[in-house]
Amino acid sequence: MKKDLTVLDNPIWNALDTVHQGFSTGNRVIKRYSAGTIPFMGMASPDGELLRQIAPYFTANEEVFLKDELDFIPEEWEVLNKLNCLQMVYVPTLSTEVNMDAIIKLSANDAGELSRLVNLVQPGFFKERTSSLGDYYGIKKDGKLVAAAGERFNLNGFTELSAVCTHPDHTGNGYAQRLLNVLCNKNLEQGNTPFLHVVDTNTRAIQIYEHLHFETRINFPLLKLKYMGSKLV
Repeated sequence: MKKDLTVLDNPIWNALDTVHQGFSTGNRVIKRYSAGTIPFMGMASPDGELLRQIAPYFTANEEVFLKDELDFIPEEWEVLNKLNCLQMVYVPTLSTEVNMDAIIKLSANDAGELSRLVNLVQPGFFKERTSSLGDYYGIKKDGKLVAAAGERFNLNGFTELSAVCTHPDHTGNGYAQRLLNVLCNKNLEQGNTPFLHVVDTNTRAIQIYEHLHFETRINFPLLKLKYMGSKLV
């Protein structure tokens, strides 16, 4: 049966409201990932007034990302940045070779090293408990983690792949492609369709994803906000 891809129009909310409920705080119309997991929040509808309802779940100067489609933004929040991203969905092929040589499933013991690697390559998105959201795989050389990839937003029937990174000293070895192949096959076996998000200027990554049979579905702009604290009277 063909899956309803429209749930990916609002994947952060649909993850927080289903599979990832245990990682969420908020109410029935707006939720955030709990502190220490990932700096993202989602809402049932793009109503800027909902930001007032989620404010009690934030501390002053805390930063967060959400899909950029709000009708307005209350004065308690400051816009820091906008990221123009693409949402890409995996299109299964008849056969995909999976080379597991040197690839390991990362454990809680690897969390610190994983966080350092991801924040070296992609700073700002990965926190101390991000790796608890899904499975992460990596490649080590001489006992050090040099490449990794894992799962972030999980919703019914779909899994977002994220934190795809390689240490600058070890690029050009095809590690990212191999790790993504492992994650794609693992999720397909579980009945989940992989998808991901990428900044639209990251042409090298987009080419890799297209080579691995990911297709662009929609533009997915992200807004980075800072909670300034309760409104001064």
